[in-house]
Amino acid sequence: MEAIIDTSAIISLVDRSSEHHHSLADIINKENYRLIIPSPVIPEACYMLNKKFGISVEIKFIEEIISVNFHIEIIKFLDLARIVEILKKYNNLDIGYVDGAIIAIAERLKINRIFTLDRKHFNSLIPLGFDYFEIYPE
Repeated sequence: MEAIIDTSAIISLVDRSSEHHHSLADIINKENYRLIIPSPVIPEACYMLNKKFGISVEIKFIEEIISVNFHIEIIKFLDLARIVEILKKYNNLDIGYVDGAIIAIAERLKINRIFTLDRKHFNSLIPLGFDYFEIYPE
């Protein structure tokens, strides 16, 4: 089973004190998800991990991407046009480029499962190709 993971879920997985850490880790391990990291999520996660925990945790995250063999999905040219559409359509939500990229990639790959703590944004969006996003943890 495939799912897309966003920055907030990554931070929660790294931060064992996060209230969502165990539920996220349990779901991912139990269901054996193939996690897809949209390429714009990586620098955002690295920045936040470094700010919150320091450079060693940032490096560990990058090493985990390599060793666990996450799938990194690179932004395509057509995704950029879709990101602009999303940002214009939902400009009142202030979702930003990274969330727009997650949505565009999810639509292109036809994956509606997203690991995120950002329910406000992802519950408000109507993706192309399916009725809604399945957001984890519930």
